[in-house]
Amino acid sequence: MWDFAGRDTAIDLGSATVRMHVEKNGVVCREPSLLARSRQTGRILALGTPAREMAGRNPDVTLVRPIREGAPTETDEAEWLMRRLVRHHHRKHYMARPRVVATVPSGMTSVHYRALQFAAYQAGARRLTLVPTPIAAAIGMGMTSAGRPEVAVIADIGADLTDVGVIAFGGLVTSHTATVGGAEMDRAIIRLVRREQGVALSMAAAEEAKLEVGAVPPLGRRPARQIVVTGRDVSSGLPRQVVLTTADVQRAIEAPLARIIEAIRAGLTGCGPEVSGDLLSVGVTLTGGCAKLPGLDRLIRERVGLGARVGDDTGDAAVLGAAEVLRSAGGEEPSARDSSPRPQVLTTVPDYLPEYQPEY
Repeated sequence: MWDFAGRDTAIDLGSATVRMHVEKNGVVCREPSLLARSRQTGRILALGTPAREMAGRNPDVTLVRPIREGAPTETDEAEWLMRRLVRHHHRKHYMARPRVVATVPSGMTSVHYRALQFAAYQAGARRLTLVPTPIAAAIGMGMTSAGRPEVAVIADIGADLTDVGVIAFGGLVTSHTATVGGAEMDRAIIRLVRREQGVALSMAAAEEAKLEVGAVPPLGRRPARQIVVTGRDVSSGLPRQVVLTTADVQRAIEAPLARIIEAIRAGLTGCGPEVSGDLLSVGVTLTGGCAKLPGLDRLIRERVGLGARVGDDTGDAAVLGAAEVLRSAGGEEPSARDSSPRPQVLTTVPDYLPEYQPEY
């Protein structure tokens, strides 16, 4: 009966992208965390990529971001988003009641905790487990397991948050969350272009420039690249094209990068002497959407003193780890009388089969 009610579901509620993993189907969703809402009626019209396209063409439509800093800020909209995804990918429109595990920032507040709990149960979850993002990413990349002395350092650099966690002996030893990420870099690019060239860029144009020509100095022998982006001239209000080079993007993102480096340092300062000795050998593993910024691993190595590497499949690592948490839970079910049991907050790595290898 529980299988009929819905397969186990893992959700990574990112500020920029929401990912969903359904048992036996793998990762079924990688959608922007956006909703399109009508200004006149207040109804939600679409989510994800269709919502973004609709907002650009229809002046009656406004974009809503229900997830900020890794947690629901618009509870009703977050509930609608989760319910729509669950019903669509389970193909049981009104009967899907899956077990759900959601990734959360390691520094999540009690207010965000209650908001996520409310949204998940209203969306149809029959059981909810919350896993800190560093633990989920480490499990997803097969870096640690319960009862084993491996040490792993995860730095998840998302759109709004940088979440750093040190995992040892199957548990989260220390963690630090900073409100800086890829969106802050995009805003820095927008400010620089407006100040120096008098052109207002959209967040999408700034993100495109960051991904195409962004890099961390120095480039060495790499040739500098450039990109042409379109914005609005501040003085005339007319469309205008500007050319952004790698040097321009470097100057813009210098301050956000310094804050990311400081967050990684803060996440390592809480380790005891026993664990600190192993950090030099394991280094820092980077996950999240901004982990693949060229030169970021070298910058961390220079300023923090630890080696850094970009993890495999950085975007899906957390949701794959969350799915493994559900698999390790087996057939444990809540009481039939308890329609909304208290969610479990997981701070240790669950026991799972040692021969398990994550499927990317």
